[in-house]
Amino acid sequence: MEIQTFIKPVPDGGAWSPESAEDREAIREQLGRLLGSTVFKRSKGCSNLLAYVVNRTLDGDAEHLKERSIGIEVFGRAPDYDTASDHVVRSAAGDVRKRLAQYYLQPGHSSELRIEIPPGSYIPRFIVYPAAPPQEPEETAAGPVSIRGRRRIFGFTVGRQRRMAALTIGGAAILTILVLILTMTPASGSALYRFWQPILQSPNPVLLCIGAWNQPNSASRPAGSQPSASGDAPPESAGAFRGSEKVYLDDAMSLLKLAGWLQQNDKPFSILPGGRVAFADLQAAPAILIGFNNYWTTSFASRFRFTMERERGSDIVVLRDRKNPSRNNWSVNLATPYNQPTTDYALVVRALNPQTGQMVIAAAGLTHFGTLAAGEFLTDPAQMKKLDAVLPKGWHHRNLAVVLSTDVIKGSPGSPRVIATDLW
Repeated sequence: MEIQTFIKPVPDGGAWSPESAEDREAIREQLGRLLGSTVFKRSKGCSNLLAYVVNRTLDGDAEHLKERSIGIEVFGRAPDYDTASDHVVRSAAGDVRKRLAQYYLQPGHSSELRIEIPPGSYIPRFIVYPAAPPQEPEETAAGPVSIRGRRRIFGFTVGRQRRMAALTIGGAAILTILVLILTMTPASGSALYRFWQPILQSPNPVLLCIGAWNQPNSASRPAGSQPSASGDAPPESAGAFRGSEKVYLDDAMSLLKLAGWLQQNDKPFSILPGGRVAFADLQAAPAILIGFNNYWTTSFASRFRFTMERERGSDIVVLRDRKNPSRNNWSVNLATPYNQPTTDYALVVRALNPQTGQMVIAAAGLTHFGTLAAGEFLTDPAQMKKLDAVLPKGWHHRNLAVVLSTDVIKGSPGSPRVIATDLW
């Protein structure tokens, strides 16, 4: 999808400035709509901050939009105030990003001129979508996709839990699956489309982040720890590098379903294993986090009502409801024989990440069977329609979490069932 930006960087990479008086007038009109909305009327600080950074940019003074100057001129701080201990500007900017996302999620606003404040900056960005964008994807469904700057056909080394022998999914088989996925084209008013709308309308490519079978999940990290600035420690050898790309077969199948859905909707994306994703990557783009064996999945989901964890010293993995601790939590015993019938559970979350200001979808089963069921739920119009039956009208404009269950018979998960939901 082609987009028009009202502002472009000057040649020396310095401040940003609009191109014409018409551009500036259009931006000021949109600013007025934002400030007059119920989303911003409730917060004077957010309104003042947004108006300040937009107007300074339109006046050609964006290079002075620094934390200290904003703290002094918008929030009345002393010229020598300590920005390290006083987070007023950073906190307000994060709140502004959330409110902007909420505004554009509301009916009738998605096609308006967008005002954004990118994470790590206070200089706003202005974007407008054309009235009738050309539907010409850069690559066909059968063509290669970009994976962090490399061009390659889908080909993942995958492994099954309890069967650690690596398997290789051939490109032809992957393309066959994608063709089957792309035959399903839901109407724009369907529950499936409404669920995905915040991701599809983002101007940035989507990051697909999948957990590796040999990658430790959050339960193996010290409490409160974070990966390094570049994500988990990089592999030290070519063999270790290849090992970092091994994933469960069912996780890979879920990835393919999700990638096919994005490709169907002409939405650019990149793919990385969780161990090679840095926090900066999540700040730069909306993300889809796949698998419980993915640090970023558990880190993101841990701040909400439903959480997933492995009980220390046991083979039990649990999905807990923190709002109702007396409820029997959903769990799976990893020691269950592979061919014995059992039930797996999965968590699907679609929410704005308050740390990054980006929309995130998490799809994770307690085992890889549940992750495959979550992938089916997220890409099947008939499955997603179940949300219309259990959630109030307008649910797609809010953050939500869904708990799914699926019967597993001889290593194959059945159709997912919605057993719990949460909106906020």
